[in-house]
Amino acid sequence: MKRLLSCLLIFLFVLSSTSCMKKEEESTKVNAFEIETATNVVESYMGFIMKGDYENGKKLYTKELMKKTPNMPISDIKIKGYKVTETNEVGRSGVFKVRVTRTSIEKPLSCLDEYSIKVVKDGAEYKVNEITSSPEKEAFVESIGIRFRDKKNVKTNLIIDKSGLPKYTYSNEDAAKLYKMLVPIKQYSSINFSYEGDKLAISTYDKNSFIGIVYIDESLAVAANPSSSTEQSGGTEGSGVMAKEKPIGKELIPLDLLIDCKVEFMTFSLDEKFLLVQYDKGKEGKYIRVYEVDNGDMISVDFEKDYPSDKVDILFSSFGEDSMTYEVVSKSNISGAETDIVGKWKLDLKEFTVDKL
Repeated sequence: MKRLLSCLLIFLFVLSSTSCMKKEEESTKVNAFEIETATNVVESYMGFIMKGDYENGKKLYTKELMKKTPNMPISDIKIKGYKVTETNEVGRSGVFKVRVTRTSIEKPLSCLDEYSIKVVKDGAEYKVNEITSSPEKEAFVESIGIRFRDKKNVKTNLIIDKSGLPKYTYSNEDAAKLYKMLVPIKQYSSINFSYEGDKLAISTYDKNSFIGIVYIDESLAVAANPSSSTEQSGGTEGSGVMAKEKPIGKELIPLDLLIDCKVEFMTFSLDEKFLLVQYDKGKEGKYIRVYEVDNGDMISVDFEKDYPSDKVDILFSSFGEDSMTYEVVSKSNISGAETDIVGKWKLDLKEFTVDKL
């Protein structure tokens, strides 16, 4: 009898211990911070901000951050690309470093910033609790050239001026390369940095649009004579010629000449191997092209020819790992079987195939 009682007590003790351990494990699991979930919150947040959907973006804020976020006038400088470069789990929070490229829709200006986004577990939900930003690079047009500012420096350097642009180039529409056309230099249009800040996509416009990529070498700024941009040569006062400033743009890769088009914006892929160009053909609509950065070639997917350009607009959405998503938006005259092409699509940047999402 005593032996039976002892066995029963041992059984109850083991059962109780197991139950307590399970409750502790469940409690630990509930209270544990999952960095993958926090990463998804950051991706969702940046996706909303890229689309200009600030209201849904703010829904991911904690109450504390929401209180610190006033309603401000919407800026014309839009985020058109982002890349998460660093992820750290700190206690019950995650801190993410995000490179963000901004470009102006109205004027040739680009900023490369670094966000630090802190995600915390707020009850059962994951919320953005803190966002800080620091400037990395800035490019803007002054006079006849595009200038460069590093971080918070007061001094700026010339990246490229109009004399650094080619005088003539080919359009990719001219497969046989028969017609070398004049590069438009009337005005600069959209520009945008790569995530490392060592490349700048540029475009110029005068009915047609020239597109190119400038490689930046900041060491050339050190080598240049700092007084060269202010020295004068020649005779009497007021009649001298301004000495030419040495640019820090070391190489220009021409990509294309778009006929009767204006570039709206450009953005690099996450690995910087490709450049996306969103452009407007006026009454014909909006389209995209994707170019290889190293050689300037356009990829094999021709969006204008692959979709009925009189029926739909093609709009860039975002870059992913070895992929790009875009949206096919119908015009008023689309009907019948053509409606099947409307929606979101994914481009594989390795195989250059497209699939509807």
